[in-house]
Amino acid sequence: MKLSRHQGFTLVEVLIALAIVAMSVGALLGTITSSASNVIYLKDKTLAEWVALNRLTEVRIDQQMPAKGKRSGNSVMAGMRWEWQEEVIELPIKGMFRIEVRAHATGEQVDDKKAVDKPSAQTLSPSTASGSSKDSIAWTTTVTGVVGSSRSEVREAVAAPYEGTPQKPQTPNNGPPGSAPGAPKTGTPTT
Repeated sequence: MKLSRHQGFTLVEVLIALAIVAMSVGALLGTITSSASNVIYLKDKTLAEWVALNRLTEVRIDQQMPAKGKRSGNSVMAGMRWEWQEEVIELPIKGMFRIEVRAHATGEQVDDKKAVDKPSAQTLSPSTASGSSKDSIAWTTTVTGVVGSSRSEVREAVAAPYEGTPQKPQTPNNGPPGSAPGAPKTGTPTT
């Protein structure tokens, strides 16, 4: 019986194989880290957009027109404090205003599990005039909307609560759906 001279891998082959595995693992970890960073960024971007949209909605439903200029304030969402800045600009059309709302996380954690004491009446949201120092902040998102100065004074519900049973749809001649106009009604004797 003859023994083979090469019974295993040489040291150079093992080192090359380990180098290939190390580069592959490094690339895999880089991909996983990048994916995790993207998830965190998208979460922050989504929440910042919700904060900005909430502020835009508050301005739109407020009983008073917003004053032209810049204002800033804070909001709490998803256990974090968010800073927003709004800018109201009058458009060339009389009575129309463009509102840009920017938002970003402040990094402050807030306990939002406790009950919120928020009045249901519409009131002017507190805000402070912002200076040029706020312009250097990298905002996470910007939302733009338009509001007009013509507003209804009606502050009542516009729909009555639903009562009764739903009726089946009928055609203009009160026949069953799909029947032609002027056709006799189903179940009605003709003379």
